Amino acid sequence: MNPDWAKKIQNQCEKQGVPFFFKQWGTWGEDGKKRSKYANGNLLDGKRWNANPAH
Repeated sequence: MNPDWAKKIQNQCEKQGVPFFFKQWGTWGEDGKKRSKYANGNLLDGKRWNANPAH
């Protein structure tokens, strides 16, 4: 996934006041290197985005 895509969605959510949840990187990490999704982790710009909508 292109990191800019995830960042663009995060910015759109922030502007609209919508919670943003970034689960994880896939096979390709934010740095463009291929490895397991577990090794790539779930940080976007060095931050975990685990917001959930209110019930």
